[in-house]
Amino acid sequence: MKRVGLIIVLLAVAVAVITAAFRAETLEAASAVAWSKDAYGYSFNATSVEEAERLARAAAEKNGAAAGEIEILAVSQVEGYGAIAVDGNIVGVTIGYPDLRAAIVRAKQECTKRGGRHPRVVATWHDRGY
Repeated sequence: MKRVGLIIVLLAVAVAVITAAFRAETLEAASAVAWSKDAYGYSFNATSVEEAERLARAAAEKNGAAAGEIEILAVSQVEGYGAIAVDGNIVGVTIGYPDLRAAIVRAKQECTKRGGRHPRVVATWHDRGY
């Protein structure tokens, strides 16, 4: 009876390890932030860097940015939290941070470092990598 229980436990562990290995191989996470003087856009949970950039540009255009004036400020394939902080036309961006608080603090610091005096957070997200 003990042997059957041990076999069941070993099978459960093997299934968990195989599932985790498969998830690690197929995990895709990409985020991007697009910016212009008129609008910003961002994307997350994209399957590739190219898709993340395309989606961020499209979001910026939808928000009022002229296509020829959009700049990609940040792009990453790291799973994690992101934030955008702005003060007028000064922006701070973070992508791939381990927790939301750290992403917000760093985005505000980046905005201040670039000359912002009173940065405010306009967007946050969690790229889970699907």
